[in-house]
Amino acid sequence: MDLELPDNVRQILLISTIVLVIFELVNMTGIVFQGDKLFLIDLITSTEYEAFRPDTGFSTQDIVGFLLAAVMGALWYLSAEDELDWESLLADDDDEEE
Repeated sequence: MDLELPDNVRQILLISTIVLVIFELVNMTGIVFQGDKLFLIDLITSTEYEAFRPDTGFSTQDIVGFLLAAVMGALWYLSAEDELDWESLLADDDDEEE
């Protein structure tokens, strides 16, 4: 599969993946918000539920977050440049000498 992305886009994908995984791990334990967990899906989609709840542990939000991180990480990995073709580079040098 030949997927080419600019280097700055690849760097953003890598940094975003790392930040998302760290946020999910820290949020699952409730370390950041004094034992509460921030439910981003509830914060965005609903106004009647409290976004901060003491319900720490594995939830639907964590599944979505880790799946998103896996997709971004796979996209970063698949968009890596192919290795240089050293034989063709060296052959060009030999042709110039003749």
